[in-house]
Amino acid sequence: MTATGTHPTTSPRAEFPTLGLLPRADTQAGDFVRKHPTYDGRGTVVAILDTGIDPGAKGLQLTSDGKRKVLDFVDCTGSGDVALSSPLKCSADADLELKGLSGRTIKLNPEWRNPSAEWRVGAKRLYDIAPPQVKQSVQAERKDRFTTHAQLLADSISARLVESKKNTKPEDEARLELDAQAGVLASLAESYADQGPYFDCVVFHDGEQWRAAIDTAESGDLSEAPALGAYKLTGDVGQLCKRQLLYYTLNFYDDARTLSIVTSAGSHSTHVAGIVAANHPDEPQNNGVAPGAQLLSLLIGDHRVGSLESGVGLTRAANAIVEHRADLANMSFGEPTATSNVGQWVQLVRSEVVARHRCIFVSSAGNEGPALTTVGAPGGTTDGIIGVGAYVGYEQIKADHAMYDTVKDTIFTWCSRGPTADGALGVDIYAPGSAIASYPAYTQQRLHLANGTSMSSPNLCGCLALLV
Repeated sequence: MTATGTHPTTSPRAEFPTLGLLPRADTQAGDFVRKHPTYDGRGTVVAILDTGIDPGAKGLQLTSDGKRKVLDFVDCTGSGDVALSSPLKCSADADLELKGLSGRTIKLNPEWRNPSAEWRVGAKRLYDIAPPQVKQSVQAERKDRFTTHAQLLADSISARLVESKKNTKPEDEARLELDAQAGVLASLAESYADQGPYFDCVVFHDGEQWRAAIDTAESGDLSEAPALGAYKLTGDVGQLCKRQLLYYTLNFYDDARTLSIVTSAGSHSTHVAGIVAANHPDEPQNNGVAPGAQLLSLLIGDHRVGSLESGVGLTRAANAIVEHRADLANMSFGEPTATSNVGQWVQLVRSEVVARHRCIFVSSAGNEGPALTTVGAPGGTTDGIIGVGAYVGYEQIKADHAMYDTVKDTIFTWCSRGPTADGALGVDIYAPGSAIASYPAYTQQRLHLANGTSMSSPNLCGCLALLV
């Protein structure tokens, strides 16, 4: 205590260390953009191989020069595919009505332009394409409605049973029926299983391009619904769940024999994309490293297997990188491996994506440290791919970890280390391994703090986008 009997106090900081929210000072990327404001990634395309960017995320709508931020959303896994019927025509006695695969009669929008008068139909379950957080929310709402309705029925039957017992004998037919109904309700409650919403899809050609409408209300009434085109051509974005803020985009394949409903399989990709290139005009402190860059969302996290990647999905992603002529690619995904430079997909990336098409490929080294030889594939074990480790710097320590007294810049303890099993370095470079960045709308968070080499890899990728 001081002589006056009070505790000594420390002067508060003048302002929050916003530069560390998404670290750019430690890499000097922030200074570079301030000195060269038009060299902020403009004209650069960065492919994000991950769980799929959320089309509704803040900061991922426009570039710093007003272009569409995401060039295309591609489901490389096929988990959002909808097999469509052969072309159908509305029956003569039912103007603009079709029979959907759900069994519902679908009323079509008379404003839709369809010169051929041919329609294709399909159907998709929401739970097959919803990220876990949305699925859990919808399940809880539906179960609550079921339980409430079942309880009302049970209360009604119980009241009638009480009245019946006063006036009838146990063998009375009406009384036996009420007993049976009560038993059935109890059995249904115990065996409750929710298959989720089942959406009818209608696809047609408007004379210029394919379009589709999805009956997200499960009402069969599409008479006032919009028909969306492929996002790459139109920029159209729709909502599968309004309450849960789940957005989607569309693609059409095989001459519209297949409709692809593209949604996010998790929050990871949106956060990674925000680190690379988020643009917040009114909150520049939340910008990504290269706010002028455009993105290509490549969903490799398959909805059907808990957002894990598959060989098919990875191969399609490599093809999409080439097709869209991406300048850089970031993959904050990885798996442990005992061998380096092995595998069909690894060879495809090295020979075609990197060597032939000159795409700079960046990937996380892994979070299995601090032991040696813990780097994962592909980031830490593949020649031609830049493997990125994670460090924590001065600005991060203040902003992301709320430490008043900072420590020296250091590698995060959990960051994977080299060398690889064959003696290669493993980690090629280190970058800031934490960030507060964009997050999917369905999480009801604008921004989120996360740590990992999944964060350091896109930080480096953003830095490279400033220089390409």
